[in-house]
Amino acid sequence: MSAPQSNQWQLLWRVLRWLGTVVVIMAVVFGVKMVLGLFLSNDQVAGNSMQPTLKNGDRLVVVTQTSIKRNAIVTLKSPIQADEQYIKRVIGLPGDTVSVKNDQLYINGKRTAQPYLKTSFIEKSLRLSEVQSGAVTGGQHFTPNFSLATLKATQTARVPKGSYFVLGDNRPVSYDSRKFGFVKRSDIYGVVKWRYWPLNQMKTF
Repeated sequence: MSAPQSNQWQLLWRVLRWLGTVVVIMAVVFGVKMVLGLFLSNDQVAGNSMQPTLKNGDRLVVVTQTSIKRNAIVTLKSPIQADEQYIKRVIGLPGDTVSVKNDQLYINGKRTAQPYLKTSFIEKSLRLSEVQSGAVTGGQHFTPNFSLATLKATQTARVPKGSYFVLGDNRPVSYDSRKFGFVKRSDIYGVVKWRYWPLNQMKTF
């Protein structure tokens, strides 16, 4: 084989090897993306129902294949619009009783802490509500009193099997299980694990 032919074969081999490497890299990237897509989703907060924990425009990483625990922030199918998602906090698990009295949460009859509700935000919200309503004295509740049995949307003492009771952290404005009832497990897309935007407010949940 002459030298020019040998050089041509070497060049062709390098090109084929390079193309093979590119194909392998693309396949790996596509495969990783497909796998991650089964377990992760990228979501953006729209609205104010989860303030002060989450704000309008926050960007989140949601794990889609995971267990659901109390106080988890979840994304779920909108009960009124098929192409929309809600972001709420899980308060009641299957079998739980849930009630609120004088802004105190009771799960299965036991008073339960709500560390995600910030006192400063609650006070500001109540002051704004008083101004808007013309009230000059206190007495309003951040979370109006309720029990599962008394809510029109639930009307049962306990959260049914395979369902959850969810609330927004911004209770006065949140449209949640108090209005649309229990959420089936199949209607929950995933659990919020990380806020990555804004960069100065990164946080894991």
